[in-house]
Amino acid sequence: MGERLLIDPSLAPALHAAGVGTAAQLLSLGGDADAAHVVRVVDLPVAGTVGRFHLKRYAYPSWSRSRGLLGRGTLLGSAPCLQEFRALAQMREQQVPAVRPVVAASRSVGGRLAAHALLTEHVPGTRDLQQRLLDPADPLRTDRRLRRKVAMLLGHVLHRLHAFGLVHRDLYPRNILLRVDEAGVHEPRLWLCDCRRAGPPSWRRGAWHDLATLDADWRGRMPRSDRLATLEAYLEEGADAGEAVRRIARLRPGVRLRPWA
Repeated sequence: MGERLLIDPSLAPALHAAGVGTAAQLLSLGGDADAAHVVRVVDLPVAGTVGRFHLKRYAYPSWSRSRGLLGRGTLLGSAPCLQEFRALAQMREQQVPAVRPVVAASRSVGGRLAAHALLTEHVPGTRDLQQRLLDPADPLRTDRRLRRKVAMLLGHVLHRLHAFGLVHRDLYPRNILLRVDEAGVHEPRLWLCDCRRAGPPSWRRGAWHDLATLDADWRGRMPRSDRLATLEAYLEEGADAGEAVRRIARLRPGVRLRPWA
């Protein structure tokens, strides 16, 4: 049996003091240690944080359960939670807004990924973009100027992400956290999350797939003019927006969509 641990070095002493400083402790956090799937919010007294965290924990008791992760923790590669920790940390290093990864761990048995988990810091006052677009009373739905600001902000963030050689690969609205000030005093802010497949572009999943995935998932929920504002904010000055639209449209039919919650 082998265990791997990634931890925010600035928080390591506080995490140990709070009882989540080892792989075994993280892999048992949040209730039943043998549960196949745990996703929940947990409160922990970790100095230097808001004290609230999002936990994702997965267990695979047999080869039949873990074989879908061949090359991603089983036999080769890193477990998805470890990969997400690294991706979030790299985004933050490059000044791309992303949730703070706190600690991640994995356990393998005979080359098989048996369990993995990730703890990220809660961002107060946020809702994901999917929830906001589905809520008729949300200011993102009722305030056109705010919606345009958010659309352009997202375009700039994605441009920065891709400029540093990273792609998200799961860029759905539910994986974008947004904080808005209804009084209009502060500008909207967003954070990327849930990027367990993030990494360098590949021939299958490059930057344009990020844009196509996002556009496909919010069609009918975000006005076309605002979707175009995101694209225009993303493109380099002088780039052909029409060709960019056509490129996204060509990719969109092949994007594998997930049902909305």
